[in-house]
Amino acid sequence: MTNDQMEAWEKIGSVSDRAKFLLSIGVTAELETDEPNLEFRACVGDVRLPITGATKLTAIERGTTWLQEKASENEEEKK
Repeated sequence: MTNDQMEAWEKIGSVSDRAKFLLSIGVTAELETDEPNLEFRACVGDVRLPITGATKLTAIERGTTWLQEKASENEEEKK
């Protein structure tokens, strides 16, 4: 994330709006070195998501799905 993106991220209040913002940037994955198993952690810039996967692609797909669910939570409550 750029400094401007990080500043914008910090100003967003709701979980669903934060998730939408992160989705607009895009999910990546990095090797999780703190875990005993070699897994990849989904992340967006410096924001580490609570999602892992055995492969980089799996972590990205799971992280994207998780963010999409979080982004739609407020919309479902409004219905």
